[in-house]
Amino acid sequence: MRLLRTDTLEAQEFEYGNIPQYAILSHRWGKDELTLQDLEQGVTEKQGHKKVQQFCSRAKADGFDYGWVDTCCINKTSSAELSEAINSMYLWYYQAERCYAYLVDIPSKPNIEESEWFTRGWTLQELVAPSEVYFVDEHWNDLGTKKDLQQVVSRCTGIPISILSGDDDLETASIAQRMSWASNRKTQRLEDRAYSLMGIFGINMPLLYGEGERAFIRLQEEIMRVSDDHSIFAWESPDNRGGLLATSPEAFKNSKNIIPFNHFNDPNDASTINSRGIHLSARFMGKGPQGLGLAILHCKQQGVEDRPIAIYLRDVFGTMQTFERVKSEKLEQLDLRKVKSSYYPMRKLCVQTGRMTPTRGSKAVGKYDNTTQYTIYDNEKLEQLISVTDPETLIRAAESGFQDRVWLLLTRDDINIDGVDRHKKSALICAIDGGHENIVKILLARGAKLDSSVGEYGIPLLFAIHKRNIPIIKLLLDNGAKVDFKYEKSVETPIIVAADKGFDDIVELLLNKGADVNSFDQPNETPLRLACKRGHYSTAKLLLNSGATVDLTHYRSQHTPLQEAAAQGHESIVELLVDRGAQINIRDSIGRSPLYLASSNGHEKIVNLLLDRGANFDVKERLPPPIYKAPGKVPQAKGSGIKLQDKKSGGFSINLFRKI
Repeated sequence: MRLLRTDTLEAQEFEYGNIPQYAILSHRWGKDELTLQDLEQGVTEKQGHKKVQQFCSRAKADGFDYGWVDTCCINKTSSAELSEAINSMYLWYYQAERCYAYLVDIPSKPNIEESEWFTRGWTLQELVAPSEVYFVDEHWNDLGTKKDLQQVVSRCTGIPISILSGDDDLETASIAQRMSWASNRKTQRLEDRAYSLMGIFGINMPLLYGEGERAFIRLQEEIMRVSDDHSIFAWESPDNRGGLLATSPEAFKNSKNIIPFNHFNDPNDASTINSRGIHLSARFMGKGPQGLGLAILHCKQQGVEDRPIAIYLRDVFGTMQTFERVKSEKLEQLDLRKVKSSYYPMRKLCVQTGRMTPTRGSKAVGKYDNTTQYTIYDNEKLEQLISVTDPETLIRAAESGFQDRVWLLLTRDDINIDGVDRHKKSALICAIDGGHENIVKILLARGAKLDSSVGEYGIPLLFAIHKRNIPIIKLLLDNGAKVDFKYEKSVETPIIVAADKGFDDIVELLLNKGADVNSFDQPNETPLRLACKRGHYSTAKLLLNSGATVDLTHYRSQHTPLQEAAAQGHESIVELLVDRGAQINIRDSIGRSPLYLASSNGHEKIVNLLLDRGANFDVKERLPPPIYKAPGKVPQAKGSGIKLQDKKSGGFSINLFRKI
């Protein structure tokens, strides 16, 4: 620390722990202040030299050998020293034996509260920190001490007498109260509105001149790291660019009586901040449409019993995961005596931080349009919407697509989100059935079960696939719906349902989410076999391109995809499968090949296709009569060039020949 000898005005440096008693000067800077370099070079013609000389003379007369003046005891050409000094300044004023507050604009015996000294940002800590402050006029005549003038000083600064007198520590004042003391003070540089308050809140942070309003946001973030006092959020201003944090001390001008108060004796969890926003634990109560509600803070107005302060937040996506501050020009004092406690349960809230974009002129435009008119339900309307008249209230709201009511009901903590009605339909199933995507999103975010079968409607994902609602299917998958489950009462899996119906977009979506292209359900159907059986060419091609096994079957009695396509007469799929290497002469458990199945069903083009690709047409097998022919008849496909001849053994031999 660098001090001045009060007899010679010589600068002398001292190590911490070896600093002598000293007096300190608090003053408003003029245009011609004395710097350290001026002092070292012996400059005496500056107006600032006279002020320093007068200070040292007064301090010397009062018995101090050393004094400190911010203009010439800091080397401002060194950014490191300047940063250290500003971070240490509160401590230096606190440790001074006496502070002289030089009111240069005040003549003898005036109303000292008229001095501009009381309107400047830096002089706040210079008033609060020292135990002894002497006010002097322009001629260095005594005007009184902080103790003598505590009534006057308290009145013009808003600082309680108990703080000025030293009876109470600074920490006994809430964050909002301390901020209010700075609400009407100005600094020459915008950043100094924050830097001048670091000592008031007992924090340190790097100086970044040029960051502008961001400095005050950074100050509050640092305060949050060391305090769980919710009053830091108890400000009023239409400028909500900082989200939960005020953009300037002016927002706290009406907060001088706000004190900590935990109405519910809830745990005081510290608020944290990350890239998503500020995370805090608070009770939350729905209050209107569009996700409008009140976060109840752990603070109140002094002298007002049992009425906690609340701020308006809006649930941005309706999912109770991300909020924004709205109606920031107003704080609410809640009377909770007539409100059920289930209406305002404890929540983990994440409130978006704003981006401190520059403003033009004096207009402070928030991140969100502050002119938005939000509807606030009165108690009667709120009770009508949020009360539960029967167990199916939530289900009916979801079924009708009444999004605001679904959201309001879920702000309660006693709603059974997975309950079912007499038709075994849950709120989630009803929302899927009606295509109410936003309600599905709300229900999923609030923990609706994804992988439990709901009555005859089955698992929500399967139900959504049957409805072919892509946005809802994506929502279900993004929220953790399983893509390869096997439910004990279900005969379907998601990709098999989609393949069976030929929903290529859903098949692709499921595959991208990790569905097994060769999965099978309880009857041991596979996606490819079903797509081939139903004639869904594009689905079959998609499955093959995604790695489906071309000849996969789980029992020899089952047909392969090629056998199914041949039997059903899907020529393009037969050609696709053969091109992809399907076994052309494969037989089922009773010896039926693709050629046999195609011929017995009269699919001439497929017969010709298979023969062209090398199918064996001179095969003798013991086969039962085709099941679709009458007993005792000899099938004859005269027009197709296909002939089936009876044998004495009771079986059939197959002679296939080209029509010439």
